Amino acid sequence: MNQPKLPLILSLEERRSNLWLKLMEHWSDQLGAARLQNETDLTDSQTANLRGRIAAIKSCMALDKDKPNFD
Repeated sequence: MNQPKLPLILSLEERRSNLWLKLMEHWSDQLGAARLQNETDLTDSQTANLRGRIAAIKSCMALDKDKPNFD
């Protein structure tokens, strides 16, 4: 039986790095552009694709949050 993979959790130092700040800014810009595009007239397939991209971007950006400690 395979062991489940542990979630990716970044340290505070990693989240304060210049690279991480650049990535967050990049993702924020992409998210804003995708949300604007979502307001346009798109086919159902295009809308589904765009919503998937938005979810993926949000998933990356969520790595910036502190994870709750359940110990």
